[in-house]
Amino acid sequence: MDVQQLLSKYMLEISKVEDEKTLYTALSEIIKRVLDFQVLNILSSGNVIYLEPNGVSISENYYSDYISWVEERLHPTFLPFEDLYVGLVPIFKGKKSLAIAVLLTTSEPTPEIIDYLQLIAYLSGITLENLRLFKMVDDSRKYFETVLNVSNDGILVFKDTEIEFMNLKAKQILEESGSLLEKIREEVEHESGFFEFEKESTFFSIAIKKVEFFGEERFLVSLRNITTEKEIQKLKEVDKIKTNFIANISHELRTPLAAIKAYTETMLNMPMTLEEIQEFLTIIQTQSERLENLLNDLLDFSQIESNTMKIVKENTDICKIVENVVKSAKQMASDYNVDIMVDCKNVTVNCDPGRMEQVLLNLVTNAIKFSDKSKEERYAKIEAIDEDDQIRLMVSDNGIGIPGDKLDKIFDKFYRVDNDLTYSIPGTGLGLAIVREIVQLHKGTIQVESEEGKGSIFTVIIPK
Repeated sequence: MDVQQLLSKYMLEISKVEDEKTLYTALSEIIKRVLDFQVLNILSSGNVIYLEPNGVSISENYYSDYISWVEERLHPTFLPFEDLYVGLVPIFKGKKSLAIAVLLTTSEPTPEIIDYLQLIAYLSGITLENLRLFKMVDDSRKYFETVLNVSNDGILVFKDTEIEFMNLKAKQILEESGSLLEKIREEVEHESGFFEFEKESTFFSIAIKKVEFFGEERFLVSLRNITTEKEIQKLKEVDKIKTNFIANISHELRTPLAAIKAYTETMLNMPMTLEEIQEFLTIIQTQSERLENLLNDLLDFSQIESNTMKIVKENTDICKIVENVVKSAKQMASDYNVDIMVDCKNVTVNCDPGRMEQVLLNLVTNAIKFSDKSKEERYAKIEAIDEDDQIRLMVSDNGIGIPGDKLDKIFDKFYRVDNDLTYSIPGTGLGLAIVREIVQLHKGTIQVESEEGKGSIFTVIIPK
């Protein structure tokens, strides 16, 4: 058996797979080259998702008692059963089992074959994780396309002066006002930021924003009908906010997607060591989590808008929540050179632990992101103070602070304080709006004190 040749052939085959089924077919074929089996099943989350031969399944009595053990060991195992051997080969990545191949064979494999199965299971696990990652990214793309297409605003993306993307509302507006498209093209050429368009007593506001997608220049255009004078005055500010929101979303999506695309293309097209693969996959996972967090913010915002956000209260140790927040923010704090300090005494509060953790984590990560780089010592402090029938949660920092004239706006949806210090800091402007909604659902209040250059204190008061 020329192991090197078989491995090279298998790596070439799995580099071309487009879905899980073709991956399992390739895995089945490569196992046949080294081990004569009668039946092979692939299990995922306890369910049979692939059968070889087709339609032939292995009874759970052969393997059900050993699944957990094999998932923990992450090593191929063959067990005698009457005149057969039952093989369980975990398909894994890192310390995580993604699926298990169960097969029946009449002969016990040699240690060399078991080592070979371990290696191809690992290679299959890397590919399987990538396939699932690609699916998640594709689902996220479809989600955002759907969001854009149900928007009441027309949204277009121009490359030079040609339309590259247009949502349904933009198509409707341009069909009704044909001359508007030529006007937009003219303004895009001059890189205009905002203008109004009138035709037959119908008014439109148009905002144009130059952005970069994967290193190429684009122009993001939003269209809105603002026919009445009252609507014109009201929607000028709304249009600015919406435009900034779209620009922020574009930036938030572009950065992780560009990273995911670049690293996956490199992995698919270049020979790499195991350490390099692990490093690339770690970066891909981090960027995927960033996309997931953005999606969660949008889903929370959707619940706020539809008044469907719910909380489930239970007696909760507030210090346990604080501990989880510190763990979640530890790496980010290290990256920004910020010390996280905690002052918490054990107290039980009747709250939704997941949502309360979301509140504190948002406040703490904001304190970290908006830390003052000019200061040698930077901190974010979490305090939990027991006050008889209520609890006071305080998150303070010595960061850049918030201008006094902005304090009454920071909890508004999509609002971001824009200045030279905050320009490069990522965000959608939804975080504090979501925080306020969660606090109010707990019958609580949230307050902020801040001074530019000195820092901020956010105080959340929740009844026990």
